[in-house]
Amino acid sequence: MKKLFLFSEHEKLGAKFMEFCGWEMPVQYTSVIDEHNAVRTNVGVFDISHMGTLIITGIDAEKFLNWMTLGNILGLPDKRAKYSMFLNEDGGVKDDVIVYRLNDEYMVVVNAGNLKKDFDWLNKHKIEGVEIKSISDDICMIAVQGPKADKVLLNISEIKFEDMRYFTVSKLKLKDINASFCRIARTGYTGEDGFEIFISKKHAVDLWQQLMDFSVKPCGLGCRDTLRLEACMPLHGHEINENINPIDAGFQQVINWSSDFMGKTNLLPLRDAPLKKMIVFECMSGIARNSNEVFANGKKIGYVTSGSFSPTLKKSIGMALIDANVNLNGLEIMVRDNRRKIKVVTKPFYKRQK
Repeated sequence: MKKLFLFSEHEKLGAKFMEFCGWEMPVQYTSVIDEHNAVRTNVGVFDISHMGTLIITGIDAEKFLNWMTLGNILGLPDKRAKYSMFLNEDGGVKDDVIVYRLNDEYMVVVNAGNLKKDFDWLNKHKIEGVEIKSISDDICMIAVQGPKADKVLLNISEIKFEDMRYFTVSKLKLKDINASFCRIARTGYTGEDGFEIFISKKHAVDLWQQLMDFSVKPCGLGCRDTLRLEACMPLHGHEINENINPIDAGFQQVINWSSDFMGKTNLLPLRDAPLKKMIVFECMSGIARNSNEVFANGKKIGYVTSGSFSPTLKKSIGMALIDANVNLNGLEIMVRDNRRKIKVVTKPFYKRQK
């Protein structure tokens, strides 16, 4: 397994590790619930350097990205970010990504297990006037998440955050660290306010140790999963994959239908007549888990894509992909050979106060 550049720092903090997408990742330091609650109420810090980061430049970079995503990159303003997806020719989701624009350069963050696949896919379809570079081996990514994240970062930054809106990006200058590459984005995967910092590896340890000096909570993959589930954010391989299209997954609002993009032709017949739909639910008893079967009137109609106990709501929650034209009353999930009733609710389960 690959080890994070900051692996020894996590060992010092007593992290427990697990394999994730070929990486040995910290799953927790104290407990999932403890770390989850810290992000919801204070500040949590995640090492997310397993994620992939691509830099795309050139005169036709915008045109190229608009074709390779959901057609929603055209006209992206400077210093703004956009959530999007790479699709295959059939319209299935190869990966979900965030595209950041800074001047005429586009930074694309992809999921850890998909870096090589995405890099090869983009290069396969690359057009003249476009350059694609992976900087994943040169930088670390650190996410500072929670309602007090800005207050912590103001102690170590020379730039102000008051004017940074959600889904914006900027170059970052730190007070005591002169990093050759340092950017900050007001984005995250927790449903809370927060920031993601991209910094050259040479200075990553210094940044991590500075953050720990402010007694923030180091957090692992365990609470990252419960946090994103409460916010109904998709996990690749669960809510989205190459056999699930963005319409069935519930992301039609992200698609720019007025633009051409890879996979659009095969999505058009599903635009007003999807075959599947993603639901979010509360489990009346037991805890639903990934791959549990969903039933309606005794007939299997889908499966759970993600399920867990919610530390914030203190109940069992989940998401499931089911047949599109099913009545949502009376659904059940098979949990440990027993059918459990579920209640379909409106997403997200949790939404932060503005």
